[in-house]
Formats: sequence, structure tokens, C-alpha cells
Amino acid sequence: MNENSRELKSVQNAINTKDGGSIHGMFEFLTELGKALTSAGISVTAVQSILEDITDAYNVKAEIIVFPTVLLIKLGDEESAPLTAANQLPGSLPLHQVSELYELIYQAEKAEISPVDGKKRIKEILSEKHRFGKVGIFIGYILFAIGLGLILEPTSQQLIASGGSGAVVGLLLILSKDRPRFTLILPVIAALLVSTFLFWGIKEGIISGTIAVLIPALAYFLPGATFTTGMFELASGNIVSGSSRVIYGVAVLFLLLFGVLIGMQVIGLPQQEVISTAAINIFKGWVPFVGIPIFVIGMYFFMSIRNKDLPWILLVLYIAFFGQQFGNYFIGGFSGAFLGSFLMTISGTFVGRSPLRTPSFVSILPAFWVLVPGSLGFISLASLIGQNYFSAVNNLTAVVMTVVAISLGLLVGAAIVEPLKLGKIKSKSL
Repeated sequence: MNENSRELKSVQNAINTKDGGSIHGMFEFLTELGKALTSAGISVTAVQSILEDITDAYNVKAEIIVFPTVLLIKLGDEESAPLTAANQLPGSLPLHQVSELYELIYQAEKAEISPVDGKKRIKEILSEKHRFGKVGIFIGYILFAIGLGLILEPTSQQLIASGGSGAVVGLLLILSKDRPRFTLILPVIAALLVSTFLFWGIKEGIISGTIAVLIPALAYFLPGATFTTGMFELASGNIVSGSSRVIYGVAVLFLLLFGVLIGMQVIGLPQQEVISTAAINIFKGWVPFVGIPIFVIGMYFFMSIRNKDLPWILLVLYIAFFGQQFGNYFIGGFSGAFLGSFLMTISGTFVGRSPLRTPSFVSILPAFWVLVPGSLGFISLASLIGQNYFSAVNNLTAVVMTVVAISLGLLVGAAIVEPLKLGKIKSKSL
């Protein structure tokens, strides 16, 4: 027996003896890991599966229940642990930290690290700073908004509007950093400032467009990924978690809409002038092909992505992009959203198993902004406030069906790759 095997055996024996210190160490490790993963916005279905895989690797009997803001963990025959707040703040973790957390998970799923060392490693990861600092956040968000603007509505005026308003939101994100109370009202403030800036440009004739010009700058706050994750959790049987995410997403949309309406009143712009003709022109001409790499480079700086993860993120995003285009062009309806989500899930899963091990969550996250369910929902609410009820109902139906299509793509893709995952695990255990 080599040294690594003896170390692994000693770790497992220490835990299996169920002495207080070992069980306590495993409990703290699982708790800290679960809190970190939920803070990143990962679905409770995935978090629970990860924690259960880790306890299986260490031969520890466990019962685990995960909610978006709460963890309940029971190890062995010990009494159930108290509910632990997870303080979920989606997007609060830089993506390089998420990638490093998954590297730790890969080790723990093979019992290659002790729970005590695992807990220390989590603290080290979460204490790391943003790779590019405040300047990177500012420049990254401008590129993020410009790239998304070129994807959604490829015009020169959209380019200018997205860059200018993106700079405003970038400054707000920097000012709100490490200020939790300010973060709570950040969506309203961002919507107010961006709408005031852009509606003034529309009123003065500098910018021509509709409420759609707001979307690139406010995209970070639009809860498209939250809606989709919520629907995915509902379909997976996590009723409480799924419904709470959907309700949270609706609340964020109303906060954004409130800020936009205040900005509209400040400028004195009639609602019908910017709402009645609101539309998004997705994937028009060759410009979006340029917008995608700009968008990804913006995310690289803004979301603090590791260098080795960047090519895989770009690959998965293009796969989702072409899948949506193909489905919309050849089949129509909501098949584009389904096919894009399906291919995104498949490709992201295989990327996660590549030698470079870019986590699927990291590789597919940018694609949610391309599938734009949150943008459509924002426009549907704006149409309702503008008393364009027929348009509001049509847009609301579209966003619901888009979210369903994306969630179905995630479920079908996960169902297809799951047998491959099980086969891989079995082959390693033999």
C-alpha cells in the first residue's frame, strides 16, 4: 500500500469511527461548501447531488436538504444540524473562485482531501480577490454591455447607448462593492440612472430606439438565469426552491421596472413612445458574430474568469448561439430556445470532463444572457404599465414559454449525460 492509499484509508477510518471531532469536521466542510455553492447561484439540485457524492466517497451516512438560503445536514446517527443560512447572492462569487471550488469538489468526490483541509481550502478560495480589480470590473462591464447590445440589436446607436449606459452601471457596481445595504437597492438605482440617460437621448433625438436599448446595460440584473434555474428545480421536484426563485425573479423585474418608470417621468417622455414598439431583433446579420467574443471578453474581466476557462466558455456560447439560430430558422416557435439550451448543457458537461476541467456551471452561465428570457419578461411588464395589454399578454406568454423551453433543454441534456457520468464513476471504482 503506497503513502497516498494509507493517507486515504486513515481519513476514512477517522470519519467512520464517528468521533466527535471527525464528524464535526465533515459537517463544517459540507456546510461551508454548500453555502459557497448556493451563493454562486447553483441550483439546489446540483448542490445536493455534490454534497451527497462527497459523503458517499467518505462512506458517511448522511441526510441532506438544500434550499436557496438554507442547508439542513444530518451525519450518521447524530441529531439534525440546525438550519444554516446560506446568504445567497447570485453572481457575488467571481467565476475563478467557482472554478477553484469545483476543483476542490473533484478532490473530495474521490476522498483525496480531509474535511478539515477541505474547509481550510474553501476559506482560502473565498478570501481571494477579484483577478482584475475595480478597473477590470468597470472595463469588463462596458464590453459586456456592448457585446450583448450587438447580439440583441446590432446598430451603431445601440453600440453607443450600450457602452455609455454600461459605464454607468459599472461605476455603480464598483461603488456597491462590500456595501450590502446599497446592493439591495442597486437594481432600482441602476434602472433609474440608465433609463434617465437613455430616455434623455431619445427625447433629444440623439438615440433612436425603444425600451430595448436599456437591456444590455441592465442585463446583469435581469433574472433570466434565476427564472430558468427555478423552472429547472420545479421540474426536478424541488417545489419550494423553484417557486421561491421564480417569485424572487418577478420581484427583481418589478424593482427594475419601477426605476425605469421613475426615469421616464423625470425626463417627461410619454410611455407609448418607447414601449408600444418595443422589440428585440435577435441574431440579425453578421454583427452578432462579432458581439459574442466582445461579450465574452467583457465577462472575462467583469466576472473574473480564469485564462484556461475562457476558450471553453466561448465555445459553449457559440454552440448555444448556433443551436438557437438553427432551431429558430429551420423549425421555428420556441425550438430555438430548447435546442440552444440542450446543446449548451451537453457541451458544457463534456467541457467539465475535459482534461482542463472547466466546470459546466462556469461554461454555460454566459449563454443564459444569449437566450434572453429575462429581457422578454422585462418588456412584457413595461408593455403592461404602458396599457398595451394585448402586447403585454403576448410578451408574457413568450417569456414563460421561452423559460419552459430552456428548462426542458437543460433537463433533457442532463438526462442524456447522466448515464455517461454514472458509467465513468463505476469504471473508476473497479
